Amino acid sequence: MKANERFNWAVEMLHVHPADHILEIGCGHGIAVSLIAPGLKSGSITAIDISQTMIDKAMKRNETNNAAFIAGTLEEAGLPERQFDKVFAFNVNIFHKGPGRELPLIRRCLAPNGVLYVFHQPPPTDSMKVAQGFADAITAQLQKHHFTVKDVLLKKLSPSPCVCVISQPSAQ
Repeated sequence: MKANERFNWAVEMLHVHPADHILEIGCGHGIAVSLIAPGLKSGSITAIDISQTMIDKAMKRNETNNAAFIAGTLEEAGLPERQFDKVFAFNVNIFHKGPGRELPLIRRCLAPNGVLYVFHQPPPTDSMKVAQGFADAITAQLQKHHFTVKDVLLKKLSPSPCVCVISQPSAQ
């Protein structure tokens, strides 16, 4: 499976450095991992998905890459504290519906100055207004759970525009 433009754009927005320690939430088939892992030298990528089937597919796709995969929820993963420079998720619905349990876990595993990137591509539409609605919902959830939104990016892609909300934990 070839990486489509949404994953290429997402990886570009992450500005991955060779020493970054990255966590992907909801890795699916492992497409983003396959784009990120080859560029990491002293860094690492860990990918989580609730589906063992998806983890198996991601591991197969990335068998030559140095990546760690975890089947289960973020809560079940037992991630180390303050390890990840960047955490990202693409089309993980909790971020616009109610990430009350997940955001404290993400806050705990982010390194000092760590950044959370939430990407979303709505169902097929040409409407930037629909994409902006998702951006607004994600922003509201992040702010409600004490994250400071640093930037909101929208990109016209096929079959729908994509959103990237970039945030960091607020001082509480």
